[in-house]
Amino acid sequence: MYGKILIAVDGSESNKAAVDQGLGMAKIFGSKVTAVSVADPGPSSTVPRDSTAAYRKSVHDESRSALCYVKEKAEALGVEAELKVVEGHPSEVIVSMSADFDLVVLATLGKTGFRRLALGSVAESVIRSAKCTVVVCRPPER
Repeated sequence: MYGKILIAVDGSESNKAAVDQGLGMAKIFGSKVTAVSVADPGPSSTVPRDSTAAYRKSVHDESRSALCYVKEKAEALGVEAELKVVEGHPSEVIVSMSADFDLVVLATLGKTGFRRLALGSVAESVIRSAKCTVVVCRPPER
């Protein structure tokens, strides 16, 4: 049913529910998994000119770190997962990648904070524009 699953990862605590759901579904369906963390460098006008390279490196490092949870969970479940860091705006990257997948799994809440209000929800944008089925996971209630 879902031969190829894309799991969007941002490293937030609430995103772990999406990772767990996506990997669990992959185990059940025998799916191939790609986990993507989008390194969003933000508008260049907000980054001081002399720190752009350092800032981009930190954004990429954070994205790679976010994928560590996926790697650990996938190994524990015996699910093979390809891990990718892609630079760009999260919703645009996920929607673009969705054309190559049967299912996208992501969380309702992430690391966006105030930017969510200013730019719109990544989950909402993906739901509206994805080229495949989208599963949106809520974080567990505390």
